Amino acid sequence: MAKIKTGPKVKRKGGGVPAKSKAVDALAEQLTGSTAVIVTEYRGLKVSELQDLRKRLRPHGVEYHVVKNSLLSRAASKTHREALTKLLSGPTAVALSKGDEVALAKGFTDETRTLKALKIVGGFAGGQSLSVEDIQSLARLPGRAYLQGQLVGSLQAPLGQLTGLLHAPFQTLVHVLTARAQ
Repeated sequence: MAKIKTGPKVKRKGGGVPAKSKAVDALAEQLTGSTAVIVTEYRGLKVSELQDLRKRLRPHGVEYHVVKNSLLSRAASKTHREALTKLLSGPTAVALSKGDEVALAKGFTDETRTLKALKIVGGFAGGQSLSVEDIQSLARLPGRAYLQGQLVGSLQAPLGQLTGLLHAPFQTLVHVLTARAQ
């Protein structure tokens, strides 16, 4: 039996750094820059459906990537998000957001409602792992702008009442003086 010739050793362009290592570093950078991550299993989705989903998620500030479980596991370990490794089984894709965690959950669940084959496995936000129920309850919360408006309104109401109470005696005095002058 003849020996198979493998050819000359080829030097890699990246200074000897393997492509997988670069992919892990890039994924770790994305995980570090994101405030929240949702892990999904996309088994049964067509490529066109995945591309359409990515387009619909972009306006919400969400990036959606299909990743290898081994690479995501290494990147999660690098970024101290080891809780993600428990969620990795089957074909995995992750939704990443640099913005509000509620906006990610709300936008993702709204846009994926029609995709019955897509399954949310879990997530990670605020230094904690999230279950499917946690993500769904985050999606039901009102948005950040709405909550900020409620806070401003609740702060403004007592101040408005105080202004009215302080203004009332002077207004009454002006009315008395006006009536007296007439």
